[in-house]
Amino acid sequence: MKRRVVRAEGFEVVDEHGRVRLRIGVANDQPFLSMLDDEGRVRARFGMQPDGATGLAIADGEGHVRATFGLAADGSASLAFGDRHGKIRAKFGLAPESSPTLGVREEDGELIRRFSLAEQGSPTIGLYDQSGKVRVRLGLAAHGAPIMRLLGPGGELRALLGLTDEGTPFVQLLDADERATHTIR
Repeated sequence: MKRRVVRAEGFEVVDEHGRVRLRIGVANDQPFLSMLDDEGRVRARFGMQPDGATGLAIADGEGHVRATFGLAADGSASLAFGDRHGKIRAKFGLAPESSPTLGVREEDGELIRRFSLAEQGSPTIGLYDQSGKVRVRLGLAAHGAPIMRLLGPGGELRALLGLTDEGTPFVQLLDADERATHTIR
């Protein structure tokens, strides 16, 4: 049997009233599939980005994206939920090194809380500033001892507060090059 190939820059599937309900095509050299409601609004779209990231976005009747599922080019996967205005408010996923994460956004849309597991599997909580950079990381060290890390604006470790594996409390201050300058036990 001879294979037949149909080639086109796009396809549209219409309902019995002639309204476009499904669109398959290429935009900016990237493939996509969109499902439209009876008013012509895109309600679901599956697509690919130039860097190889792929994702599915689901919108409400007003056109605001309310849920996404994606795989980023760096290998991280995520499931996110938006509010009625389209601002992402919660995000669940796997970081590039495969540690699970949970992010929560405040009303202004800035991610300020993130819960995750470090590479060795210990839980951590990150507090982020307005620019999205982690400034405080609270968690457990590899052997289960509690530790809090304070980070500078560039992500550099500046202070540690915690308990050693034996239960001894400590505070350690670090310079801009992350070298210990003072340790209190």
